[in-house]
Amino acid sequence: MNKKKSKLRRKLFVLILVSMFVLLICMGAVFAFFTRQIRTKEKEALTQFSEDMKDVYYEDQKYILSTDTYYSIKWLSYLASRFFYSTYSQEGFEIQCLTLLDSYCNATNKTMDFTDDEVIIAYHGDYFFCANGYSQEYAEWLLNDLYTDERRQSEAGDPGCTDGVTWLKQSGFNISYMKRENSYISIGIDTVYDMSDEQPIKLCIIKTTNDSGKIDNYSEQFIDKYADTANNTNVRAMRRAFLIISAILIIIILLCLIYTRKIAEYIADPIELEQLRAQQEKEALEEANRMKTAFFSDASHELKTPLAAMSGYAQNAELDLVNGGNTILVQEKLKRIASESNRMALMVTQILDATRIEEGRMVLELAPCDIESIVRETVETYFSVLNKNNNRLALRIPLELPKVEADSSRLQRVFVNLISNALKHTKNGTILVKAEEEEGFVKVIVKDTGSGIPEEDMPHIWERYYKGKHSETGTGLGLFICKFIVESHGGRIWAESEIGKGTTFTFTLPLK
Repeated sequence: MNKKKSKLRRKLFVLILVSMFVLLICMGAVFAFFTRQIRTKEKEALTQFSEDMKDVYYEDQKYILSTDTYYSIKWLSYLASRFFYSTYSQEGFEIQCLTLLDSYCNATNKTMDFTDDEVIIAYHGDYFFCANGYSQEYAEWLLNDLYTDERRQSEAGDPGCTDGVTWLKQSGFNISYMKRENSYISIGIDTVYDMSDEQPIKLCIIKTTNDSGKIDNYSEQFIDKYADTANNTNVRAMRRAFLIISAILIIIILLCLIYTRKIAEYIADPIELEQLRAQQEKEALEEANRMKTAFFSDASHELKTPLAAMSGYAQNAELDLVNGGNTILVQEKLKRIASESNRMALMVTQILDATRIEEGRMVLELAPCDIESIVRETVETYFSVLNKNNNRLALRIPLELPKVEADSSRLQRVFVNLISNALKHTKNGTILVKAEEEEGFVKVIVKDTGSGIPEEDMPHIWERYYKGKHSETGTGLGLFICKFIVESHGGRIWAESEIGKGTTFTFTLPLK
């Protein structure tokens, strides 16, 4: 037997250990897969963010350069309107342009050494001047090249000129912008007249900002740096995860040794298992017998009380009739006998209902039912029988409440049980029965101002034969029957209670 147990224990240990290894490998693979997916998504999101930031940078550069060009051309126009006068030679025009540039440089804190970043061109009739020292042919080639560039036309539109020189000479005031591979170019054009107002002077400023791919390089470096940082972080996380998994694996191995020993002992000795199963069944039967015995004892006691009362009232009524007693008193005693018989019939009906539920023989006869009529009929029949504690009953049921598709006799049992419970645990208080329509259901509330249900009893109140630790009367079937009937109608029932303040039972029924 010991060898058999040892062999079985080894097999179980290997099986469980292999299963744990496979599980851990799968967990590691899933962890690595999702980590890789997260890194890919992070890089994609970061790349998109970088592209968005480059667009913002581009718009910022466009605004700065266009604004600078605007103010520069306006300065030139303003100074030109004050310094230019009619001239009849190229030399005179150049002298006036140099004077203009000197004033412009003084006003803008610049030197006369203009680079390719700022090109200034002026026309006065057939006279030409370029502050950068370019020839007329090169300057006009530059104007034509910029004018015909599709990127500039997409920014500023095409005024319909044949070339850049014509565009310059025909424009009044114009600011145009374009972006090339590694540079941003802004073109400003304006027209002024000489002091004699005879000949227009055409002014043009071409400003260039070279990016040289700085923003792209910075973006790529930023993404690479972040990717490296994220990769290092993920590697550290992987190491920590594998350390934790290793520790878990060691614990699992130890647990496998313990569990396989226990399992092998149970499996290797079926007699012990049978004994354990038999012991559990025996305990369950003993508990069921105990509950049934307690139930029959309680039921006998509950039935004996109304029987004793009926016997006493009958004997007294008989004596009154023999002795010619008061007829009114005899009638009152006969009413008490009828009341106690109704009470006893109610208890017998509950026992029969519980039996039908256990055997699956309770059948519902559904028909349109008026909740208000059922409640009033129940109250008229049973309230005087059940009310032994001087309680008041309040009904709050609207006349326009829709009907429900239900078994009226079964619903009456629900109301009898709920009102009976409320009356039993309430003294000199109020029992409220309220109904209302709510989202395709009729919701019914039975609320009392009694002693309430102890917290330890709440989870068990719907169980068969359960009466509560502090209850001395009843059979423990009422709420069990209520729950079955309500749920058989497609509704649900629940309870809320507070010690010393009362209990509220609520149940719902679907509308017809």
